[in-house]
Amino acid sequence: MTLAEWLKAKGLNNAEFGVRINRTAEAVRRYAAGERIPDKETMPIIARETDGEVTPNDFFDLGEAPASQAAA
Repeated sequence: MTLAEWLKAKGLNNAEFGVRINRTAEAVRRYAAGERIPDKETMPIIARETDGEVTPNDFFDLGEAPASQAAA
């Protein structure tokens, strides 16, 4: 789940989530828009604050794993 999807589902705006992760509303906006990838200190905070619903992989558009790799 992307951060933008999570924020929308939870009814939170960028400023509200920014307070929860101690980052600015603008930083959250950029994370949610895909304009910036959170740094190594911020990434686990986001995962924790979203109860694992937004993970580091969600910030990278990796697509689906090929069927041969999915079973491995």
